Amino acid sequence: MREKVYEFRLHGRGGQGIVVAASIFAEAVFLEGRYARAFSLFGAERRGAPVTAFIRAGEDRLMPRSRIYKPGFVAVFDPTLSSETLLSGLREGGTLLFNIEAGNLDLLPEETLKGDRFKVFTVDATEIARRHGLTVAGFPVVNTVLLGAMARVSGLTSIDNLVVSIKKRITASIEANISAVNEGSEKVEEVGGLVR
Repeated sequence: MREKVYEFRLHGRGGQGIVVAASIFAEAVFLEGRYARAFSLFGAERRGAPVTAFIRAGEDRLMPRSRIYKPGFVAVFDPTLSSETLLSGLREGGTLLFNIEAGNLDLLPEETLKGDRFKVFTVDATEIARRHGLTVAGFPVVNTVLLGAMARVSGLTSIDNLVVSIKKRITASIEANISAVNEGSEKVEEVGGLVR
């Protein structure tokens, strides 16, 4: 029997480190013993423009390199993006992870809070990134914070393997990024409950 293929879609804006995050997560999953692929989709390459990245992981090394239209996991680096786009195709019972200010659930798309269609998690990645000095031109780079949260919620990789991958791909503020990964993992919360 084939193992399930895990499909992630990440939504953010240029400058938030979304493409790098997808690559780091895929490599960390690979270090856990699964195959993984990361790729992205973006239009104009400029800070603030919408960016989408994709990750597939599983035991079969032959995986499609196409966009993911029906993900089981969606991570939102910037909650100001269109909720229609964010939720498009998310599987019933899927997981949503939002970078959102603690206690500010009114920014969540209304559909996410109705019934039990999705598991919804939040982490204030913007505040954590700022506190650790992870900014470029005054804008917080939230990718490592969300990587920690993604690892905790998905269970597909350990923080140790994320750190190994971060050290290979990020050259500045290594200690701050490692602290941000740990804090993202510790501070992620399930809406209406605790992370198990």
